[in-house]
Amino acid sequence: MVPNLLFTMSLAGSTVFLLYILAYPFAKKYFSLKWRYGILKIAAAFYLLPVPVYKYLIIDVIYRFFRGRGWENNRRISGMIDMEYIIIIGRDFVEFSSGVSRMLLVVLLSGIISFAIIQRRMIRYWKWKRVRSVNSEKPSDREQELFTKVKKETGIKKDVKFICSEYCRSPMASGILSPVLIFPIWRDRMEADKYEYMLRHELVHIKHHDLFIKYIGLLVISVHWYNPLVYVMFHEISVISEMYCDSIVISGKGEEERRKYSSLILTLATRNEYAGKEKFFVGMADSRSKNVYKRRVLEMKRHTQHKAVLSVIMTVMIGMAGVVTTFAYDSPNTVSGLVDHDVGGDAIFIIEPEEAGNTELPSDHFFADDSGIIIEGKESNEKKLWFN
Repeated sequence: MVPNLLFTMSLAGSTVFLLYILAYPFAKKYFSLKWRYGILKIAAAFYLLPVPVYKYLIIDVIYRFFRGRGWENNRRISGMIDMEYIIIIGRDFVEFSSGVSRMLLVVLLSGIISFAIIQRRMIRYWKWKRVRSVNSEKPSDREQELFTKVKKETGIKKDVKFICSEYCRSPMASGILSPVLIFPIWRDRMEADKYEYMLRHELVHIKHHDLFIKYIGLLVISVHWYNPLVYVMFHEISVISEMYCDSIVISGKGEEERRKYSSLILTLATRNEYAGKEKFFVGMADSRSKNVYKRRVLEMKRHTQHKAVLSVIMTVMIGMAGVVTTFAYDSPNTVSGLVDHDVGGDAIFIIEPEEAGNTELPSDHFFADDSGIIIEGKESNEKKLWFN
């Protein structure tokens, strides 16, 4: 069993993500992009939420549910207390075992590395935010009119700031509480339908809170920086969020519109020299990988046969796999009483079963067979032979 909570959380999140990877060849044919995006969110949740802490609560719920259905929980537990990982707290002292001391050192180093990662990202964010705001200007009346039209069609009610910056090479969105849409300053007049494509794509990002999900992915990296799978998951979250936005923008469009939209994405990708350098923005062309654009274009050409019932079953199975993985965690035991605070060796402990609710005997004279059937007897000196 695993005594480390953080490691168990990392193991559970990795289990869900690995199952996502294994199921992807099947999922891209029969499951929607929304489903794939949702599974990645579940994996991120297992990485960050302390689900293993509630292991025994989950077991107790299962026990209460099946107790009346012939399933019994063995309340007697016996085993060994591992004295390598123990903290002894007395009235005037606190003593750590060598294992706990090493664990605290690892936690301290992990915290320092996590803080350094977060600090580096935040510094870069504020620098890029200032750069994007330099020499910004209001969009033209035509651009503002198209923005208002698409924003209303997208169903976004909160305020979204719309600016144009000469330091921006490709449309992007930034901010969570106060979202900002940043567009390049194009000297040449762009076709209205292409401009609407770009506006709709970025506004869908804002509507789906994709930037917040991206922040969650960065937090997963900061906490589980030692796990190589979290970097792969963050990349996949970024790609799937773009593919999901693409699918909504081209929904109901014909082949010609899809071709024009794909061509627009590739054109923006060649112009954006900042692509792949900033993690705090989302945009149509924020990647430098050719494989990413290939996946996006192929996904737009694919006609997925959605299997709703099968997707629900698969979601439950993947979620249960993550929950079962958390059962590898053993929460620390608390022992109260007078103890010698020498932290060496092992100690045997026994947790006795809980007392029976009814301590009264059924009668003064009775017999119980192996199956638990009680047969009452009468007070008598007469001898009888019982067969069982």
